[in-house]
Amino acid sequence: MLRSFRVSNHKSLADLQELRLTRGVAAPVAIPVTAVHGGPAAGKSNLVDALGHMRDAVLESVTGWDPYAGPVRTPHLAHTGRASEFEAVFVAEGIPYTYGFRTDAADVAAEWLYSHPRNRRRIVFEREGELVRVGPMFEPARFGITALVPLVRPNALLLSLAGQMYAEALVPAYRWFETMLEVVRGAGDIEAVERRVGSHLSRSTENAARLLTLLQTADLGITDLLIAQNDPGYADYLRDLDADIAALTEQLDHAAASPGYAAQLAEDSGLTSVQLARELTNMRNARDALYTRMVARRGVGLRLVHSGVEPVFTLAEESSATLALLRLLPMLLDALDTGKVLVVDDLGDRLTIEEADRLVQLFQNPETNTRGAQLVYTTGDRALVDRGNGRSARTRTGAWTIRRSGAGASTVAAT
Repeated sequence: MLRSFRVSNHKSLADLQELRLTRGVAAPVAIPVTAVHGGPAAGKSNLVDALGHMRDAVLESVTGWDPYAGPVRTPHLAHTGRASEFEAVFVAEGIPYTYGFRTDAADVAAEWLYSHPRNRRRIVFEREGELVRVGPMFEPARFGITALVPLVRPNALLLSLAGQMYAEALVPAYRWFETMLEVVRGAGDIEAVERRVGSHLSRSTENAARLLTLLQTADLGITDLLIAQNDPGYADYLRDLDADIAALTEQLDHAAASPGYAAQLAEDSGLTSVQLARELTNMRNARDALYTRMVARRGVGLRLVHSGVEPVFTLAEESSATLALLRLLPMLLDALDTGKVLVVDDLGDRLTIEEADRLVQLFQNPETNTRGAQLVYTTGDRALVDRGNGRSARTRTGAWTIRRSGAGASTVAAT
């Protein structure tokens, strides 16, 4: 669950802006859908990009940033000498966390991670320049964290290094950015869309049937989806992984519903539900990597069958509306299946308002969103936001407006 996101001095977001995704203060409840509406060039894409940049920094600052340059950042053009700051409040493995960092032109100026068990703030670590303080409640993890301090570059994040080196106290926060947050920016190329669709379809017949039903509901004339058979050299491995993923998912669902079963599962396996959930994520990542390796050799072979049309279509031959929908559907369904936070820039691009609204409803409907997934999207069409606001108080869309001043600075406000 993502509770809030704060950013300052990133592109047009010059001053501190906050996006909240919960209701209530004492016991915040996640809003399943949050919409950000604004006119052209208001800064909608910049807000999505800011959250995407934060995720990229956590995952890539150690391996992807130039070690001889300053941190990767894009400050407001009028404030290039000012530091940029990012902070997210989220729930990882059942514990609320606050994580943030501040970067300037040369270094990571500050970085912090707090946990909030039972609404009490505990310092995991605080970094100010080269100084790192480990909180007293994390004394057993002190060696694991401080051992990394001499290894982290001044222009890289400690959380980024800790996640890759598996410093246990920091793993939940790192894995949240890695596996529970997906940010969709740009249109996406056809090859990537085809690979994501093929991977989703190949996991199970239920996945294929659900995706096809949603395509048929859009009235695009599509009656079937075809993909190439799995390469014999990979088929057995993929089949075994899919079976293990399904079995472990069922176990974890049962454990979440029954504390007694969870205790018995821990006694039998020697692993807690949190550890098993990590293993499930690892299996899913391994499955995706194996599928990607397979189709790199022989292609996905995705073909679309249309009613009354003899030849099958490749994705490149499809309409822009079909391509836009096929780009989104696997991401949306994967988020629903795993309880992710999915952030999409311009959700309704090339879709009718009716079709975009149907996608939003997948997250608002408790029957299709059983794992607490969250959708955050931007749109230039206020009517799409108003449709979501017309539903029940519990599932209605959280609405925000973004505007750009004459000075070129964007501001975000609840509506």
